[in-house]
Amino acid sequence: MFDKDPDTGTQASVPKPTSRRPPEDERIALRCNRKELQLLDTFVVSGEFESRSELMRAALRSFLRAKTESAVSTNPATPSPTGLLETPVRLRQDEVETFREYSALVSNDQPMTDVLAQLVRRGAVELKVSELVAQAHGAVRRATEERARVQALEESGRDLERRGVVGR
Repeated sequence: MFDKDPDTGTQASVPKPTSRRPPEDERIALRCNRKELQLLDTFVVSGEFESRSELMRAALRSFLRAKTESAVSTNPATPSPTGLLETPVRLRQDEVETFREYSALVSNDQPMTDVLAQLVRRGAVELKVSELVAQAHGAVRRATEERARVQALEESGRDLERRGVVGR
């Protein structure tokens, strides 16, 4: 592990305890002002948390738990002003990721709740959402490859102009 040396601002190796958690799949960065960092450090120095990261993970878990509980506690039998009912849905992690990708790639970043509602209305079984996501990934990949080819052709043209083979 590396931590920044508070005096020099450079990264210094810091030995960590041997009881480590498995590595995270993803990382996020969080920008804080000096006052917020000092407040975080008071919890770390007091021994309540092992590190800033542990404190932030605990805060995130608490926030997500509160949001989840408030979403579940809403009364699904009461329609919203639009006449729609909020219905909690329990999905596996891989399903959530598929629907997020569908939202981003196919539905122009609509909120996932709206995407799910549309898919339920149209029939998710008939749509085969995973296939649509795969098709969208293929389209994005093909567009990226095409852009790379165009850039290579443009560079080749500029190179020929630099060599004087062709002129404008």
